[in-house]
Amino acid sequence: MKKAKGRLKRAAAALMAMLMVGSAAYPVLATGPAEKDELKIAVLSDTHYLSPDMIKDTADYTEHLNSDRKMFTESSAILEQMLETIRADQPDVLMISGDLTKDGEKEGHEALAARLEALKQAVPGLKVYVVPGNHDLRNANAMNFNTEDGAAVPAGRTEPEDFKEIYNEVTYGDESIIAAYTPPEGKEAGGLSYAARPAEGYTVIAIDSARYSADNTDSGLDEHETSGAVSADLEKWILEQIAAAKSRGDTVIGLQHHGYIPHFTMEPELLPMYLVNDYERLSTAFADAGMSYVFTGHMHANDIAAMTTEAGSTLYDIETGSVVTYPSPMRFVTISRSYDGGMVQEQLAVETKTHLGPITFTNPVTGREQTIEDVTAYGQQHGFSNDMLSTTVNGFLNGYYRQIAQSGGIKVALEGLLNDLLGDSLPIGNITVEKLVDAGLPLLLPGADSGEALYYDTDEGGIVVKQKLSILNLNVVIPSSALKQTLNVLLEKIDNEVLANPALLDAVVEKLVSGLTAIPVAEDKSLLDYANYIYQSHLAGADSGDQPEWVAAATKKIENGELLEAILQAVIADVADVANQALANLPLEDVLGATAWNNTTKEFVAAGGRTPLVRPLDKSGENALSIALGVLGAKWPSDSSSGETIYSMPEGSNPEVGYSVADFLNALKKYFELDIGALLDSLINGTPADPEEGTEATEGLLTAALKGQINTWLAGVVASMGEDTNYPADNDTVISSEWRLSDRTGLNAAIAEAEKKLGDSSRYTDETVDVLRRELDAAAGLAGDALQAEVNLARERLESAIAGLAEKPGDNGSIPDGNGGASSTPDDSRPGGGEPNINAPQTGEGFSWASVAVILSAAAVAVLTLAALRRRNAEGR
Repeated sequence: MKKAKGRLKRAAAALMAMLMVGSAAYPVLATGPAEKDELKIAVLSDTHYLSPDMIKDTADYTEHLNSDRKMFTESSAILEQMLETIRADQPDVLMISGDLTKDGEKEGHEALAARLEALKQAVPGLKVYVVPGNHDLRNANAMNFNTEDGAAVPAGRTEPEDFKEIYNEVTYGDESIIAAYTPPEGKEAGGLSYAARPAEGYTVIAIDSARYSADNTDSGLDEHETSGAVSADLEKWILEQIAAAKSRGDTVIGLQHHGYIPHFTMEPELLPMYLVNDYERLSTAFADAGMSYVFTGHMHANDIAAMTTEAGSTLYDIETGSVVTYPSPMRFVTISRSYDGGMVQEQLAVETKTHLGPITFTNPVTGREQTIEDVTAYGQQHGFSNDMLSTTVNGFLNGYYRQIAQSGGIKVALEGLLNDLLGDSLPIGNITVEKLVDAGLPLLLPGADSGEALYYDTDEGGIVVKQKLSILNLNVVIPSSALKQTLNVLLEKIDNEVLANPALLDAVVEKLVSGLTAIPVAEDKSLLDYANYIYQSHLAGADSGDQPEWVAAATKKIENGELLEAILQAVIADVADVANQALANLPLEDVLGATAWNNTTKEFVAAGGRTPLVRPLDKSGENALSIALGVLGAKWPSDSSSGETIYSMPEGSNPEVGYSVADFLNALKKYFELDIGALLDSLINGTPADPEEGTEATEGLLTAALKGQINTWLAGVVASMGEDTNYPADNDTVISSEWRLSDRTGLNAAIAEAEKKLGDSSRYTDETVDVLRRELDAAAGLAGDALQAEVNLARERLESAIAGLAEKPGDNGSIPDGNGGASSTPDDSRPGGGEPNINAPQTGEGFSWASVAVILSAAAVAVLTLAALRRRNAEGR
């Protein structure tokens, strides 16, 4: 008997062990619904950190400051204040969406990483995720301004491997990183991308969209570019990471520098480089795959934009403004999730913090202590200014000046431009200045029989001009050979006197900018005020369309064309002034190719082997030139000592220039007055009808229709940036969503069937009913955040328990089948009575460890019960 008891105990123990092993193959099912979870995130962007150790009060640094709105001098102090604010908030995560440094200075990355490491130590459990921006890697503009002689020198250049190493302790080596993207062999694009899981239920996919490698740049060079791109290989990896995250039931959060959704309607047209290439397709693919939010930067604006795909998936692009430009925002985001029946109720609450201060620091330029009371108000003063606009434009143009000089000069550059513009329309092959004169003028100008006052005459070998000037009939020829010489002389002067001294052109730009920005748009408000208001309202996320009256009045001037006319008049006036200055500094001898007029032979005296630019066409032309140059005209001094009367050019008003074109024109005012402003006005705007002269109105280059299009476009730009029509609540908002974590349809059907069976439990053996009750309790108490795999397992175990119900012997006239069941109706054991349950395991797929575990559990209970009864009987004996 003892041996029998031992065998029973060992059998029971073996069965229980098998049960435990079988059950261990599946996750443990939660016993109650999760109430709520949340993730706290701090967000910064475009920190553009420049170490104070690299700053000095020099001309080079001042030029850099004037070419930008960024507060580089204050960047370290502002960043420190923001990190202190983050320390106080104690978030779970800090995300920085690129452009960490001014221009990728390696020293700046190292200093910033040290600060972020200190922050992680101060905030227990903090995860810090960074991505590079367009400024951060392989940037030739990385400069150190703190030098002994004041001349900026190149700073350390940051390579992709440097970036990963520098931020290893901060980000790349963090235990929360679960995957890292490795580009295909021979490629580097996107290589700083990674996926992280800062907490259960949340996956962050950090995407390296910066273009810094030859396999990903338009130039084909390992040098930074402004725009952003995601390669096909990186896209595939991102989609894989999203799929893996959704299989875990995670909320998917993207982090990238470049945007996925336009943050103002005309962004794709005006600033396409601020959106990642192919943004429409990528945003759709990522949204449909399961990405809910993406945090971006680059534009230095605080804006939220949303898009919904045809499949109904919504993606929110949460763009954060720069630390070092108005309004210097930082975001605090809380994502909370609650669960109900396989559904996730999710809320993303965004709070934007601005107006930090006071901030006290030692200014690295002045060396003195400085206090910024309110960084937002301080940054607002660093908007568009004449200095910033002029320096930016001149910096851009100076690059072209250098390219022109390096390419061989203005002539080579002009010929290249002409070939691009006219190469297909002129049958003269490769266009040169000489070819354009010889072969182009006959094609471009009317012929001798046209009756025009200006035409090309092959017999005369050049351009014929017949112009009545007061009492003079100026009939002259401009020989093609002379025109080619004059053009070459003038182009050479541009190379030697203008491009070699860009300061002359810089002054022109400065004057033009100051004239335009000063145009009044309302009382005490200028065009510069208007531009700053529209732009800064977008940057601050204050673009609801609720604008001051003066802004609305200025916008009205755009719509009715008044502002465009004011701009055109300002431009014409400034260009005319520049042209007059050029004529005052241009020696007539260089243009004319002559030093004097021979009034005896009626021809110009050539200068240095030149062919004079002008010769008389006929007697009328001879007489006109004699009068124009003699005592009745320009009063050129005459000398007849050689036997011929020679009119020589007089001394000019500027001894450094000599007799200029302007001097000559001024001397002829009674016959002819050149009003360059009026000429430009008629060229651009056309001329009105003159009934007295019998002339009709003519249209200029800017026709009424074209001006209307320009006005409409300008009004569109203002409306696009001034009024947010996508998601106006850009700063403080709550985004709510609901999505399915798991499909519980089959589980709920099984629960209902189990409850039905238990309603008539007297039919079944106590042992199998107990098993069903346990599985029903487990299924009904399944946590709300259970994944699909857990739901499927609970359903399988419950359906197996239903299938395992054994009717008591003799009930309903049934015959025991030898397995604890009844054989009266084969289908009675299925959920739902005699009807097949499509959710229950079917033939060929019914075998599972869950089923085995349930059967073994029932058998173990039966064996242990039997053993206990036998022991009690034995003791009773």
